[in-house]
Amino acid sequence: MSAVRIPALKEQTATFIFMHGLGDSGSGWKFLADEYRRLKVLDHVAFIFPNAPTQKVTLNFGLQMPSWFDIISLDKVEAHEDTQGMLESAGRLRKFIDEEIAKGIKPERIVIGGFSQGCTISLLAGLTTEVKLGGVVGLSGFMPMRSQIAKLHEEKGIKMPFFVGHGTADPVVKYEYGVFTKQVLESLNVPYEFHEYKGLTHSASPQEINDVLQFLNRQLPEN
Repeated sequence: MSAVRIPALKEQTATFIFMHGLGDSGSGWKFLADEYRRLKVLDHVAFIFPNAPTQKVTLNFGLQMPSWFDIISLDKVEAHEDTQGMLESAGRLRKFIDEEIAKGIKPERIVIGGFSQGCTISLLAGLTTEVKLGGVVGLSGFMPMRSQIAKLHEEKGIKMPFFVGHGTADPVVKYEYGVFTKQVLESLNVPYEFHEYKGLTHSASPQEINDVLQFLNRQLPEN
């Protein structure tokens, strides 16, 4: 599967895999790596920004666009979910994880994450993975498969730290969805940190980017 890849500037000992949102591409989040390179941090980390397949999206009148799964409605996401599409994309993410492990990167040195749709897939993959990763970064997304996620997680029983960020003024993926994600993680006894960003719409802010950096510094310290 295609992806934008930013190699480590020194010996690679860690990887950050980050999935974009609906209608976007991996190149849309390349700025994250560019910013960290500008700050001269995480030089030992390789960045991978996967590209979603192009498919019809019901929410957008059936138009073809890059999408990790079909979205029927964002008003009641739990009532209209493309479960199959979600599971397929979680499998795509796991392939990237497996590729990094095959290269010699330890699972606990891999952090996955995403924005909006990509956040949803990273949450699903992080809660159902068979290996303990370094952590999960979920920005402006929602918890998938609400009625099944607890059972799916309990079958694996693997805990890892989660970073959840959401803007309070998000008109696309409601702030309450971010709060619900926090509540689910708490109920599953999964370690997490929840960051709310006052007035932030469906986007990322400099403060959030810096907060993610601090999380990555803790979870993927230079050896």
